[in-house]
Amino acid sequence: MAQHALYPAGPAKVPADLTKPRRSYRRQALLAMLGLTLFMLGYIALGICFGMVSVRGIEHLMARFDWVRLLVTVCASLLTLFMAKSLLTVRKGGNPGGIEVSAEQQPELFAFVHQLADDIGAPRPHRVFLTPEVNAAVFYDLSLMNLLLPSKKNLIIGLGLVNVLSLGELKAVLAHEFGHFAQRSMMVGRWVYIAQQIIGHMVSTRDWLDKIISFISRTDPRIAWVGWLLGLAFWSIRAVMDSLFRLVLMAERALSREMEFNADLVAVSVTGSDALVNALHKLQAADHGWQTAIDVARSEAGRGKRLGDLFSAQHITLDAMRTVLDDPGYGKPPAAEEGCDPAQHRVFDEDMARPPQMWASHPANRDREDNAKACYIAADIDHRSAWVLFSEPEALRQQLSRDFYNPEKRDELEPVAEQDAVMRRFSRQSLHPRYRGNYLDRNLMRNFASLDELLQTGAEPAEPGAALASLYPQSLKEDLASARNLDIEIATLKALQRGELQPSGGVIRHRGEEIKKDDIPRVLKALAAEHQQLAHALKEHDALCHRSHLQAAASLGQGWQPYLKGLLGLLHACEHMAAVVRNEQALLANTWLVITADGQVGYFEKKRMLKVATSVGAVMETINQAMAEMVPTQKLLAHFEIENWRDSFPEFGLVAVDKHNWGEWCPAAHERMDSIAGALEYIRDLLLDDLIEAEGQVEQMAAGELESRAAPTAPAAPPSYPVLMPGSEHQLQRRLDLWNRFQLAHGTLPTLARLLVSIAIVGGTLYGGWVLA
Repeated sequence: MAQHALYPAGPAKVPADLTKPRRSYRRQALLAMLGLTLFMLGYIALGICFGMVSVRGIEHLMARFDWVRLLVTVCASLLTLFMAKSLLTVRKGGNPGGIEVSAEQQPELFAFVHQLADDIGAPRPHRVFLTPEVNAAVFYDLSLMNLLLPSKKNLIIGLGLVNVLSLGELKAVLAHEFGHFAQRSMMVGRWVYIAQQIIGHMVSTRDWLDKIISFISRTDPRIAWVGWLLGLAFWSIRAVMDSLFRLVLMAERALSREMEFNADLVAVSVTGSDALVNALHKLQAADHGWQTAIDVARSEAGRGKRLGDLFSAQHITLDAMRTVLDDPGYGKPPAAEEGCDPAQHRVFDEDMARPPQMWASHPANRDREDNAKACYIAADIDHRSAWVLFSEPEALRQQLSRDFYNPEKRDELEPVAEQDAVMRRFSRQSLHPRYRGNYLDRNLMRNFASLDELLQTGAEPAEPGAALASLYPQSLKEDLASARNLDIEIATLKALQRGELQPSGGVIRHRGEEIKKDDIPRVLKALAAEHQQLAHALKEHDALCHRSHLQAAASLGQGWQPYLKGLLGLLHACEHMAAVVRNEQALLANTWLVITADGQVGYFEKKRMLKVATSVGAVMETINQAMAEMVPTQKLLAHFEIENWRDSFPEFGLVAVDKHNWGEWCPAAHERMDSIAGALEYIRDLLLDDLIEAEGQVEQMAAGELESRAAPTAPAAPPSYPVLMPGSEHQLQRRLDLWNRFQLAHGTLPTLARLLVSIAIVGGTLYGGWVLA
């Protein structure tokens, strides 16, 4: 087959056994297949047993009619149907959104994709969809027949991904996706994956039969008891299958890690060892750039403006981040040092950083890089833009960007240039490169209980001129990067500890070493000490920055020191109150999720929810009172186009909650609190920019670079307001109560108890049905 003009050349030499599954892969595949086979045999056997009870009942009814026997036979038949229907169900892959394209519309893209699939030995995609996200994936419909006959694969290509990758890197990413379905040697893995998806659907799906049982259970008690018994039987069968299925998933997770590594090697075989690794590195910044572009689009829509090209906004965001962080290499894979062996060069450090969003369930990036370079395959990366594959790319970008907006309001929005919209966010004073990213996504005042604490933290500033000249050294950028990485490490380990995040292959890796789940508390303790030391250093630096400017302002006079103090106090109030609202919102949401976890809300659960809602309402009332008493700057009043704050500021409280309206109140309050917290955070951002601008003016006047003048009227924080220090947040309930843990099988003992009870009910149902039928 002739190579397509836009198809990057592959490596010159590739070992014949590069993509051959390793022994560990074959072992895990065997265990997973064994578990799936036993599960399926048990499932089918249970269905046959209910079917035999149904047949026995029909035979006895034909010989002699009996109302009890008729009821038992009907119930047994429904249970048989319940077991059988899942085996015949087809799980639709769903509509991924975006735009479906054809070979006639995108001939270059289809030629590229078809040649890649052919080179790998994977089936060509049946349908191709273009979506706006930073993503690439394969999806398909599933049924039991797909264990024997392969399903048609549909390909998703996210243009947010295309927008940041080169042609060679996009080839590597798509090759990874095709690699899951490529070779005969991976057929066992395909069977395991498909079977796992089908069985998961069997266990979790609720459909028309469940609705019938629910309807019967709500009728007259003389009939409803039949629905109750059937509902109990359905619950028991699902509980047994769910418990057994969890054992299957343990084997599947171990296999999943091996499948990802193998798919990576398939990509390496056609693109070399570097292209996929470079793509992985770019995706982390691409995720952030895309989410920022979306945030900018939403913000501009609130101003009556519309972006015509979100992908251009993503690119502009990445460039802006390089400036803000003073890091020209942001979002770019680091090049190997001169003379370094390419096989030994590493893009990723041995840390706990999560994979990018599109591959959040995959192995750690460093593990994937080590796997891709274990047998290093040299190959040039085609650095042409991935957009060369697309016909009329500008039209595609504009169409997907247009689809982001509400069709009913879209045409009412005035177009705005992407450069202007993005830079409106990044041109803030606080994001100037001289600050090394110190004010990027950081809460400046949360570490201080009061303004007085800030004024007393750290050593006295040096002489004003010397102090101001050395406030933002190069080392600050490194400390901030370390703090961000440390936050990710701690958050990841805590999620693993709570079971909210599953380690790839069941193996937890931290800083290049394997650790057990029992080791996590010890590691977290060490990280907490490291975090505390770094946080204290950054806290002292923050205090030094603002105390130095206050000292310079005092020497200037003309009201500059009271003005800076007023801004600091108001910023402190808004930042803490925003944190308080978010904290109360989290408590409200957590309580709601806990009491509704099993689908039923009892008397004591209602009482608990009402108590929390009342407490949240009281806190929000204190926020409302505090906001009414603050004295904003004239600049802030002008921004909101109001003259008198007390008469014009929006209400920050909530309506009263009671036992009659709490069900509707909680979701509405959660949404309202999100808006209130957003407003406080918006005011905080405006105040931060005012503070940084004012400190810059003080610095220039102190150095004689700006003519001295009087300060604006000083603002003032509310006399009192709630304060929330880091670590003082509500302790949210991470574990359900005993009854809910039993129903949902959370924890070892509840799982065993539920399994025993459900087995007893299922066994008793079969025995009783056989005897009575």
